[in-house]
Amino acid sequence: MKKKKIYLVQANYTYSGSAHLPYAVGMLQAFSMKDERINSVYSFEQIIFERRKPEEIMAGISDPSVIGFSCYVWNYEFNKAIAKMVKEKYPECKIIFGGHHVRDGHSQLEKYDFIDVLIHGEGEEAFRDVLLSFIGKKELSDVKNISYRDGEECKDTEKAPFLLCDYPSPYLEGVFDSLIKDYPHYEFIALLETNRGCPYSCAYCDWGCLASKLRLFPMERIQAEIDWLCDNKIVGCGGTDSNFGIIERDEEIADMLVEARKKRGYPKKFQTSYAKNSNDRVFRIGKKFEDSSMSKGVTISYQTMSPVAAENVLRKNIPVETFSQLMNKYNECGIPTYTELILGLPGETVDSLKNGIDELLRAGQHYSLYIHNCELLPCSTMADADYMKKFDISATKLPLNEPHREAEENDGIAEYSHLVTKTYSMSNADWIEMNEFSYLVQSFHHLGLLRFVALYLYDSLSVSYKDFYSALMDFLRKNNETVAGKAMKLVEDKLHDVIENNSSITRSDERFGSVEWPLEELVFLMTVYERDLFYEEIKPFVYSFIEDKSFADELLRYQRFLIKYPEIAGEEASFSYDFPSYFDAILGGIPAKLESKETKIILDKKGFPLSWEDYSRFVVWYGRKSGSNFYKFRKEVKQ
Repeated sequence: MKKKKIYLVQANYTYSGSAHLPYAVGMLQAFSMKDERINSVYSFEQIIFERRKPEEIMAGISDPSVIGFSCYVWNYEFNKAIAKMVKEKYPECKIIFGGHHVRDGHSQLEKYDFIDVLIHGEGEEAFRDVLLSFIGKKELSDVKNISYRDGEECKDTEKAPFLLCDYPSPYLEGVFDSLIKDYPHYEFIALLETNRGCPYSCAYCDWGCLASKLRLFPMERIQAEIDWLCDNKIVGCGGTDSNFGIIERDEEIADMLVEARKKRGYPKKFQTSYAKNSNDRVFRIGKKFEDSSMSKGVTISYQTMSPVAAENVLRKNIPVETFSQLMNKYNECGIPTYTELILGLPGETVDSLKNGIDELLRAGQHYSLYIHNCELLPCSTMADADYMKKFDISATKLPLNEPHREAEENDGIAEYSHLVTKTYSMSNADWIEMNEFSYLVQSFHHLGLLRFVALYLYDSLSVSYKDFYSALMDFLRKNNETVAGKAMKLVEDKLHDVIENNSSITRSDERFGSVEWPLEELVFLMTVYERDLFYEEIKPFVYSFIEDKSFADELLRYQRFLIKYPEIAGEEASFSYDFPSYFDAILGGIPAKLESKETKIILDKKGFPLSWEDYSRFVVWYGRKSGSNFYKFRKEVKQ
């Protein structure tokens, strides 16, 4: 008997030769393949994981019986376009949509007549049961957590909790073997799932809304998957756990990954979402990854520093005192960390955002701060109509906010983001002001252009970070023909264009490759591209704080010398002060004293990117979380 063909689609953008293995649909396939009733009737065709032109996708689909689409913000419009074309060509084919972009209820069935079934929440069991219903082995009305068509009527089935976790692995079941064989030109990025579920219910997130208990995959499976990563030479691996480090065994899993890297060389990098309430276990895990050169930075996130906004979005943060102690601990051991904030949460104001950033800087987060715009996700509590009405939330629809994807995509289908640009506590003008300030701090402090100046002024002259960067923003607005002024003027114009014309919030620049850059990284690149002129033009601003111009010049010279720059390595420079010891003390959270000692700095001689495109990619993009935009160096102090 000729088997019925199943196609699974989890299309994503590729990133300069890298592609994500389609883990979500791989899990569906691995679970369904274990059922002999399905294997005897269906055959799974190769998973569609690339975004390509619709006609190319259609040319690869032949006589489908079922097509399942995994939907999220980066592929929802693409999925709809392909599904519509499939239904027109193969009207008997069953179309299933699932994933985080599928809302509760059947409204998407009513809106799109080419979709037959919606799967809500986790999909393994529902997908298998839907397949069984298509061959008469189960009633569709008995399948939990779905919406479906019954003639002209759309129906929802019973909701049920997600309890299982011992699902078969798509890696170990060979689901991806053909992809790796047939696409040797890609460096595939894999995901490692060690548990499932999230104990939190943050309103902006579509993860906690699933309300599923934390469930653990067997350790034997996890070890076998790590071995698979090594066998297939997977360089980059991302952890899917919502709170890695939240349970004791996570440290053992970290040991397994480190041991694999040590003995077999893979995976080379591991990035995950660490436990929200960071603890000593997370510190030990972060140190192990850092010591083995696997770390992509440890997250110590807040999302908001405003107690009002935190309460509105059901977020609980660690005390700032605890955060400061953790920062000192990580800084002392040289472990990179990054902190994330979400701009635009209801209750946040211009002042509360600026004060929050200032508070994080005073607490020691000088390495990496990511300030993301709040995106309205359809399955989050925040997207609920009553919630939006309560907090007067409005969102702006704009081209997909996904930095670092290729600027020129060739499938011709636009994806969209919905950014929160107005709440009861934030006007559109406030949103622009908050973004300008956040981009400026990320560019000039965390990416480092004026970090040492700000540290000195705060430590020695009690100039708050908020006051310093507010003054910098005023200076650049008044001097918008300078290098940095032009960059920030571009940001201002771009933000107005988002509000007024629904334009993209990212931008490409051919000098730095073909990717779409987040604005804070673009400001840094545009400024460091004309590094010497920038540091000359910024002198009057620094003189307004430091009367001793010769000292200010030396401080700026030190600042400029340590920012990485293409083709420069191994240079030497002498200074009249022991700046390295002084700033190391500040970053370590201990009393600092700047001593007048002749100090020679010798930059690292290791290989370094030769082109601006390589610099932009490896230093600014890949290296941002690990603080690699500063040179490593050694010093010689003349006593």
